[in-house]
Amino acid sequence: MMLLIALLIGGLAWLLWRTAVRQNEVAVAAEQALVMALLDASRQQLPASLSDYALWDDMYGKVGMPAQPDLAWFDDSTTETIHTKLKIDLMLLAEGDSRVLRLMLRGELRDGAEFELDRLPAWRALLSDARAAAAGKEISRDLRWGDHAYWVTALRVQPQDSTKYAKLRSDRVLVFARKLDVARVADVLSQQRLDGLTVSSAPLAGAAHVALTQVDGVQGRYVVWWPKQSGSAFIHALLVPAGLLVMLILLLGWGLLRDARLRQRALNLAMASQAQLRAANVALVALTYAHHHGSDATDADYWQRFAIILGKAIRAQRVSLLRHDAQVDTALADIDVASQSAWSGQAGPQRTNNPRQLAQEYLMLEETPQARARAAVIRDGRLVGEVLVEREAGTAWLQDEGNFLVAAAALVALSLETSSRRDVEQHLHKQVYFDPLTGLSSALRLSEELLLRRQDWSGVVVVAVLRLEELEDINLLYGREAGDTVLVAMAARLSAVLQPGELAARSGGKRFDLLLYAGQAAAGHARLNSLMVQLTEPVMVGAQHFRPQCRVGAVLCEAEELGAARLQEACLALDQAQHGGRDRLVWYDQTLRALAERRLALLQALRRALVQGGLSLAYQPFVDAASRQPVGAEVLLRWHDSEFGVVSPAEFVPLAEEGGLILDLGDWVMETAMAQLQQWQSQLPIPLRLAINLSPRQLEDEKLVIRLFAAMARHQVSCSAVEFEVTEGLALETSTAITANLQAFQAADIDIAIDDFGTGYATFSFLRRYKVQKIKLDKLFIDGLHDHSTRLLVRSMITMASGLGARVTAEGVEQDAQWRMLQDMGCDYIQGYFFARPMPAADFAAWVAHQLDQ
Repeated sequence: MMLLIALLIGGLAWLLWRTAVRQNEVAVAAEQALVMALLDASRQQLPASLSDYALWDDMYGKVGMPAQPDLAWFDDSTTETIHTKLKIDLMLLAEGDSRVLRLMLRGELRDGAEFELDRLPAWRALLSDARAAAAGKEISRDLRWGDHAYWVTALRVQPQDSTKYAKLRSDRVLVFARKLDVARVADVLSQQRLDGLTVSSAPLAGAAHVALTQVDGVQGRYVVWWPKQSGSAFIHALLVPAGLLVMLILLLGWGLLRDARLRQRALNLAMASQAQLRAANVALVALTYAHHHGSDATDADYWQRFAIILGKAIRAQRVSLLRHDAQVDTALADIDVASQSAWSGQAGPQRTNNPRQLAQEYLMLEETPQARARAAVIRDGRLVGEVLVEREAGTAWLQDEGNFLVAAAALVALSLETSSRRDVEQHLHKQVYFDPLTGLSSALRLSEELLLRRQDWSGVVVVAVLRLEELEDINLLYGREAGDTVLVAMAARLSAVLQPGELAARSGGKRFDLLLYAGQAAAGHARLNSLMVQLTEPVMVGAQHFRPQCRVGAVLCEAEELGAARLQEACLALDQAQHGGRDRLVWYDQTLRALAERRLALLQALRRALVQGGLSLAYQPFVDAASRQPVGAEVLLRWHDSEFGVVSPAEFVPLAEEGGLILDLGDWVMETAMAQLQQWQSQLPIPLRLAINLSPRQLEDEKLVIRLFAAMARHQVSCSAVEFEVTEGLALETSTAITANLQAFQAADIDIAIDDFGTGYATFSFLRRYKVQKIKLDKLFIDGLHDHSTRLLVRSMITMASGLGARVTAEGVEQDAQWRMLQDMGCDYIQGYFFARPMPAADFAAWVAHQLDQ
């Protein structure tokens, strides 16, 4: 627990640190972007400021045009305000690229000879380019003079009105420059309040910087400052509350851990108490069994030991066992548990003041002023005694202790029986070793007898397990008493065929086990076959005759091989019998174990396939019998497993029914098919109809319609694009859920189709009640079309369906002749290998497109 909290706090601290680092990075990037923008804006001001002076008619007339420029006028016109207001650190007036006529440095006029153009080729190139540039075109560069770099802009002196001096061109160039030093940068960035702002020839570790110029070897190549660390400030501000929160979490974790330990300790104590009570209960039962009291139920030694065991189990101070007689109460025992001797107090145990309440509730508990408990000793519905327990005041009574007292009181009642100990033992023996309803042996006795017969018998023996069918229906229709009548009758028939030493046991609600001696294998088969006939004779249930239906699994073995393993093998055979028809008898062999193991493995693999994949759908088209054009497809479920390969639906669908997976499997089919149909509706030029099979188990689900309609709504599939195929066996079903679901489909105009028509139990009333829109002729009839009588039968079924307003689909059509005969008979749709086999969705779409192109 504490490790989990530590990991949580560590993870939170790491997340905050990462957030702060990221916030610092974002803040630095924002400051850098702002500094770059301000510096660029300052650089862009130079050309505009220069144009105001260089493109000026007066400047051109006084300085630019004359052979001898009026430098006095120039000096008056370019005062030091150029430096103070326009922030121009260096101004040059040059005669082309040959010499400097005027030099002003930081507002102070200097001798032009100080600016030695011969030693400054980059500056000379700038002047040359400015002189050759088009009218009004500034030339801007970063240049070095001395140890510093400058932003420099040069422009040839020109008139504002170029038409006025069209034929006159000046070679004089005016240059404005800003020095890239700390003072100028600080002036540009004065509003930003950047800590430690300076310029440097290289970036400084840990400091933010931007490139000021690309000129190498100068002091002011980079602007450097110490950035505002907003993320770090956030972390610093968070340290105190975070520390308090961590302490709170640690305290909470410690409290939870302490509470968990206390709860675990209480649980351990409760478990120990339960174990102690169970051990005491076992000891009391053993003591009761071992008690040799004869007809005298007041044996002092027995009752004293009984009271001591009871008192120790529930930490009592005093235990009293009272028997209520007609005239007087008898204290069977009144024990001081600590000293394990008779209670030395003056007052004897007193009976309850509320005997009726005690008899009704079996237990009465008190915690104040004295922790006292009374348990009723009941015999034949009457209160015949009490178990009275006292212990330290204020001690709470636990439910397990109350249950223990009630059980102890029941043992007291058993011991008070007026019959002898032998009668008591015989009663208990009968309860354990015999079934109270049928009088047959119990499963416990059978397991013991299997081991005994191993020693007593030799030769072949039969171990059989019989399961009675339809017992639940009898209980529901006629009551449990009727079901008990059938069970007793079956037990009587089993007992009647037993020979000396043989055994019949009832080991479950409707299961019977048999141990028969055969001597030879043939005799064992004959006896069991004869028994199957006798067991299916009718039984009177009220005024009705009921013919029992049984399934039996049996195993032949040598007597020395008897044991629990043989009974398990018979159960495997019974399991196989339950997958067949009624009254089926299956003998065990090694293949049954392999089949059972395969069924279990397949069921587990199917559960995985529903979650991890492996299931797919195939689509077998059905076409219009007359035009051969595609109408729709039947949806067929396929399963390919990595271990078992391709598994047939005939094998895994029944498994899904037995394992409770059929609803999940059906939902998967419906969802996948609806999604595929939605895709085809947008891809294919014609509407298609999907036929989806529904099993009886699905139709018994009351929420089936809700899930189906929800899937159709999710994928925008209309009711006319879907039909559901059901089996003929539904005609015999009376389930209200099935009827409700079919009526819901009918109300929604969803077509219902009867699959494999003609092979089951479909009735005209069923077809009319649910307005069946389609019947599907089984392949059995299609294969027999060469026979005249079969053709007449098929024609009559098609005519009947037409009369009921239902369409007909012929399944399993594989030949051209079959198709033509069905077409002549008026069959509506054809489905079979003659047109197409089941195929994946992509192949089906391609097949439809190909059929439409023909």
